[in-house]
Amino acid sequence: MASITDVARLAGVSITTASRVLNPVAGYPIAAPTRQRVLAAAEAVQYSPSAIARALVTRRSRIVGAIVGDIVDPYFAEIVRGVEDVARRAGYMVVVCNTDRDPATERRYVATLRDYRADAILFLGGDFHDEEGRRQLEQEIALARRNGTVAMALAGERGDLPTVDVDHRAGAREMAEYLIELGHRRIGFIAGPGVVQTAQLRLSGFRDAAAAAGVESSLVAEGGFTYAGGQAAAARLLACRPTALFAANDEMGIGALAAVREARLRVPDDVTVVGFGDTARARQSVPALTSVSMPRQEMGAVAMEAVLAALGPAKGSVESRIVAHHLVVRGSAGPPARHGELNGRARIATAS
Repeated sequence: MASITDVARLAGVSITTASRVLNPVAGYPIAAPTRQRVLAAAEAVQYSPSAIARALVTRRSRIVGAIVGDIVDPYFAEIVRGVEDVARRAGYMVVVCNTDRDPATERRYVATLRDYRADAILFLGGDFHDEEGRRQLEQEIALARRNGTVAMALAGERGDLPTVDVDHRAGAREMAEYLIELGHRRIGFIAGPGVVQTAQLRLSGFRDAAAAAGVESSLVAEGGFTYAGGQAAAARLLACRPTALFAANDEMGIGALAAVREARLRVPDDVTVVGFGDTARARQSVPALTSVSMPRQEMGAVAMEAVLAALGPAKGSVESRIVAHHLVVRGSAGPPARHGELNGRARIATAS
């Protein structure tokens, strides 16, 4: 394999000059004819710079770690897509780390990314640690940041890290208010894991709306943020005869649709089902799932752009940002059978 020494010899320049031409981060002025000779020599010998050697020179690995709770959940996949779109154009590689929402696994990934001198670590999804686990993770993050790694949280908070997020509590409250405006008074809530911060916020939003309207809020079953968990939780709640099921994420909402079908009930004629996230699966389900929409791909892109700004020459600071959410009404939502159409639906745009 050709080395930079071979390039320098063929171009008739020093190794230092060849390195400065082939390393655009260095930023040293090189005469145009010299630059062309070095580039032509590199092409002639089929020189491919070592990523490790380049990292040693530039102190940049061009690696971004994206730590996700569940890699098969399209909720996370769409955020990663936004990160990757921006990272690829800037010459960065995104490494996706699946934790299965296990705090110890997450900490090991942070330590590994620190060992590889990752330029950035992005945490996707809410915090799911107890106090001791949170303290240990914060120590790992502090060590990484000391090495120059940029750390951010997306779609959920992580200690004092800057975030790109929506208001999960407000989104859940607005969805619950929409169901109440439709006439629903017995709403079953399918919650995410109690240790996950975003799950707690969405449950709180549901209870905020229920309390304000004097509606029962005790019909709650945990579904673990998974399809199977949502299906099982919905089956339990259906025994209490709710007129609507509100799932704290779309995967559980789609599982709830299956549970309603198994109970030989119709959506939305017998039971309304809504979710949170507005993933591609929600749009493709039958009937299509009404959901709280959050621009996940945009969130990923915004976060990666902030990372690039922080790593650039200006060393910009990373600021937290809240992006807008909205309700998308589809075929899975309707008034209870005993009620007619209510005017409250008119204020929310309906997706085709």
